[in-house]
Amino acid sequence: MIDKLSLFSNVAVTNNPMENRIVITGDVIQSRSHGAHEWMPLLEHAITKYTGTFDIFRGDSFQAEVTADQVFESLYYLKSSLRQLEHMDVRIGVGVGNITFRGDDIKKSSGTAFIRSGEALDMLQKESLALRSDWSKLDERVNLILTLSTRLTDQWTPNVAQTVQAAMDHPKASQTQLSKIIGRTHQSQVSTELRRGHFSKILEVINYCTNDLLRYVK
Repeated sequence: MIDKLSLFSNVAVTNNPMENRIVITGDVIQSRSHGAHEWMPLLEHAITKYTGTFDIFRGDSFQAEVTADQVFESLYYLKSSLRQLEHMDVRIGVGVGNITFRGDDIKKSSGTAFIRSGEALDMLQKESLALRSDWSKLDERVNLILTLSTRLTDQWTPNVAQTVQAAMDHPKASQTQLSKIIGRTHQSQVSTELRRGHFSKILEVINYCTNDLLRYVK
């Protein structure tokens, strides 16, 4: 178990309780197929890229507060991290709502953002990403896109996932530079892996869903 990096204090929130916040709740798929020493650093790195307010609990479950402009990017980054290990993946529910109380641990905090995040995770069956908010039209659009896009991420091999993550870490890098970063012999390998990972489409999904969400929460 990693050290908690929660920024919460055990007091009621001082910000407007009606202000929309984003909470993600997830778990690692096939966590027993690899040792925790292999996947825990990948999970921790992916979460801390986007927030310091999080917890990992029950061994393979996690919860975090992220910003509206980064939440969808964080979902696919988490997937690219865990799918670098054969058979592994993540399921994540996204909740949009308020945070009415912040405990000294994120699991002890409360508000509709937490409730909806848990509900979104519980509704997942064959899908692995879902959103719950106060706006049914937003939920319908985004959840359809998330469902279809995960059909693409389900096809990621470990090498493809590694290349996708590198491209997200270094958005301005050329494919030649990426090949050196991840140790590919030829630039053509990076090009092929990004194409097989449908990376350009994933970026379109992230941009569309982010802009759609921001129209509601800001």
